[in-house]
Amino acid sequence: MNQGPPEDVPATALWLALTAIPRPHKLVDFPRRLPGTEESVGQVAMWPLTQEEQMACSAEADRFTKKLLKDGQKKDEANLGYETMFSNEVAVQILYRACRDATDLERPAFPSPSQLRQALTADEVGALFKHYLTVQLELGPIVAHLSDEEMEAWVKRIGEGGSAFPFDLLSWEMQRALVLFMASRLTSSPTDTLSAGSPPEESQTSSESEQPPRNENDSDNDAASGADG
Repeated sequence: MNQGPPEDVPATALWLALTAIPRPHKLVDFPRRLPGTEESVGQVAMWPLTQEEQMACSAEADRFTKKLLKDGQKKDEANLGYETMFSNEVAVQILYRACRDATDLERPAFPSPSQLRQALTADEVGALFKHYLTVQLELGPIVAHLSDEEMEAWVKRIGEGGSAFPFDLLSWEMQRALVLFMASRLTSSPTDTLSAGSPPEESQTSSESEQPPRNENDSDNDAASGADG
């Protein structure tokens, strides 16, 4: 998958292009083995959620947790049970929407969040959620891996555009890696840091530049030293 800088897309064609491209997905092994083997029981397709789906996950998780606890989150009072259950239920809601039938993406892999919650172990939910985070990273717009050639392309893009906009598409780790890559280039080629034009004028020799400034009494002192010698 090419992770070079994005190409310009005409604004008028953006929505048509967006709706014409299917949502990306990836097949992953379900984290349960057939008895007596190392073979997975099957695969599920996973795709990144839309913003609306993500918001629905939080809303449903809040509703479920409050109903189960029968005691809403109190103002100015920490409720560790709520926080833990809410986080676990968010994972369930995300997986229900992100896991699709491997043969038909229009169908969810699990009948409902409730049945997913009842049939899967906590470890299986955790493993599937880690798969989802990986799929989200690999298929989403945030760039987390770059080759040297792609680094060069980003440097050129940023230099030509004179804008920090492309940085928004890089993860924090890749922003740091790109800065280090550019610093390494400047260190290996110091002449590249000079601006266009004539080279800087040569200054005094190091021996001359290191001499301290002489005051008007220095000549008298030198003469006195010579007389003493």
